[in-house]
Amino acid sequence: MNREISIRSERPDDGPAITNAVRRAYANVAYSDHREHLMIERLRKLEDYDPRLSLLAEIDNEMVGHILLTQAEIRDTRSSVATLALAPLSVVPGHQSCGVGKRLVGEAHRRAADLGFVSVLLVGIPSYYPQFGYEPLSRYPITLPFEVPAENCMILSLTPHALDGVSGLVHYTDGWLEH
Repeated sequence: MNREISIRSERPDDGPAITNAVRRAYANVAYSDHREHLMIERLRKLEDYDPRLSLLAEIDNEMVGHILLTQAEIRDTRSSVATLALAPLSVVPGHQSCGVGKRLVGEAHRRAADLGFVSVLLVGIPSYYPQFGYEPLSRYPITLPFEVPAENCMILSLTPHALDGVSGLVHYTDGWLEH
């Protein structure tokens, strides 16, 4: 049976459901520190947090996935360019590999573009995100403020040529990197 996936923005009372879904999604993931839900809780409290970029996937009114985009900047000595950071994408077991993640990522990109953002960067699974147009961050003179394998660092231009001439260090919103 193919049930319809609905996507909506986070509401003020969704915090516990998001925490539960994210914890379930990463419970058996070997590379996870199992603290993704804590990062989301921190980011939800920040001044520049935008619930329009915190999306929930539901099937039959059950929350089965979540994605969060938060603001960041790519800065060099001359300029600063706004971007978004995708983290994390969560799909609960039993609904993985059923299109939930694809729907969340696609809708997140659409909403980001509608809000005027021109790029999204992430640290993620290198075999998953290229299907959405993500390419290695190493193709650009852009660096992250932490050590991570290059193959996991990716970026997507939401509009043509948005990354032309962009260089610098990524500055995440306060609270993003804390544990």
